Amino acid sequence: MDLSSIASNINYRYQQSSQIQIGGTVSGLDTASIIDKLMQIESLPLQRLNDKYVSYTNTQKAYRQVSDKIRELYNFSADFSLQSNLIPKSATSSSNILTATASAAATDGVYSVDVQSIASNSVLQTDKIGKEITVSNAISEMNTRYTPANSTIKIKVGSSEVEMGITTDTTIDQLMTDLEGKFSGLDATADVSFTDGKLSISSDKLFQISDVSGNFTYLFRLNDSYLRKDTNNNYVLESSGDVGAYSSLKSLSDLGVTGDQTLTINGTNVSLKETDSISTVISKINTSVKDINAIYDDKSGKIVLTSKTTGSNVIDVSSTNQNLLDKLGFSVQTFTLGNVAKATVLMNGYSQEITSNTNDITLNGLTMNLNSTGFTTVTVSADKDKIVQNVKDFVNKWNEVTDFLYTKMTESKVTNKTEDEMSEDEKIQGLLKNDSMIRRIFDKFRSFLTTKVDGKTLLDLGITSGDVGRSFDNTMRGKITLNEDKLKSFIENNGADAVWAFFGKNDSTGKGLSVQIKEYSYNLTKFGGDIDKIAGTTGRMESEKRTLSKRMVSMLEYLQKREEMLWAKYSSLESALSKLSVQGSFISQATSSNK
Repeated sequence: MDLSSIASNINYRYQQSSQIQIGGTVSGLDTASIIDKLMQIESLPLQRLNDKYVSYTNTQKAYRQVSDKIRELYNFSADFSLQSNLIPKSATSSSNILTATASAAATDGVYSVDVQSIASNSVLQTDKIGKEITVSNAISEMNTRYTPANSTIKIKVGSSEVEMGITTDTTIDQLMTDLEGKFSGLDATADVSFTDGKLSISSDKLFQISDVSGNFTYLFRLNDSYLRKDTNNNYVLESSGDVGAYSSLKSLSDLGVTGDQTLTINGTNVSLKETDSISTVISKINTSVKDINAIYDDKSGKIVLTSKTTGSNVIDVSSTNQNLLDKLGFSVQTFTLGNVAKATVLMNGYSQEITSNTNDITLNGLTMNLNSTGFTTVTVSADKDKIVQNVKDFVNKWNEVTDFLYTKMTESKVTNKTEDEMSEDEKIQGLLKNDSMIRRIFDKFRSFLTTKVDGKTLLDLGITSGDVGRSFDNTMRGKITLNEDKLKSFIENNGADAVWAFFGKNDSTGKGLSVQIKEYSYNLTKFGGDIDKIAGTTGRMESEKRTLSKRMVSMLEYLQKREEMLWAKYSSLESALSKLSVQGSFISQATSSNK
């Protein structure tokens, strides 16, 4: 007989006999069937213990289902009872001067806000790193980004085009004259100028300029520029940056700095090498100095240091080597101190001035993010529709849990299926029917429906628990319903805070309904709580199962030995019958030979 399925329930390794048992070879008896029937009778007490063990296990699962469902209510109540969640407030600004949000602590009303200043970052800008290129300079001197080369360019106006040769010894002044002449030859009027390190070509007709050979457009930063129309409807092509600004790939040695150097920014030392490029210098500053962001603007050739936080932050740059400061432009710098945010808020006749290093300012639960200066109003009010929806969610969660508990107390076991045919839910169905523990929990939950907080009940908030003019099914199930209009009226008459006080109050004067539900649910579902004491790993049922498993192990060992003994007896019988058969044959042969 195979008892392994029972043994597996208690984690006991059932050892079946490894011997091949063959019975009835002499007697003709079906020994295996006889022993199996005898063992079935002898295992009946074990089967009853196993059924009880399985019942305990399934009941534990049923209790865990209850615990999980109540834990859902605990989690919901913990969030629901928070003032910020239960009574959310909205804050609306009358303009885009600022945006605002309000916590539950913010006072309802209209706030007049006068923003005098907004917070900004401190900025330090160096002098240009490069050469001052003027119209008198030759193109050969424009070696700040590329090595000048003799070039040929193509100028196209409409369908006409012309090529123009440019040598490196040509001055910019001569270049401008030559360009204007080429445009004139293409029946276009052009005005070519050179100001602040930028070449500008303005034509009354649409035109294109491209390199045929050499690097003219790169030297004058026309390669990454674009043609635009000005207010006079002329077509303009202008250098994208100062042609005298150094490329970020230039090294400190190219700038005239030799040897290892140290640049100190806001007290932090930045170690530099003469082989470091301007780009590498910027990278080292950003890596070393935590409160500064550095960039190199190669359009202007200037290093720009910006404080990472807004407010009046000082940016200090120094070095023991003045030449380093000179070559990197720090000797002639422009520094702009960041502003602090400043606003005056008027509410209920009381004026308060607020300053902040950031553009987020907070006043009694009202947070305003400043965008610009000016005057605006902020209206703070409770979001009544959201409050109603939150209470509605509470009602739905409550009904879900109490309906679950009522179902567990009243449902019957599945009887039209074998255990092998049942799902896990069907196996535990009906095990808690009329359970005294579940009944106590359900009655306790239902008693919460008559709780008074500050003299108010659920009925005052528009929540009812009875069946007016109908059956008492809802009352029996502890089901509640919400009259949304009555709740809105309650909010109008008592204020949104009264809703939170009823549900979420938790002070020396008492506890709100949701807080009481949360605490009771926690005591039920916590480790060592009421449910755990019955169905937990250290609970009463687990203790009963351990006792049962010990008895089942003893019985399994007994049945194993009993089966072995029966096989031994029947084997002895077969052996005896075999000997008798041999003796009978011998006597029969002896008798027949005497005749």
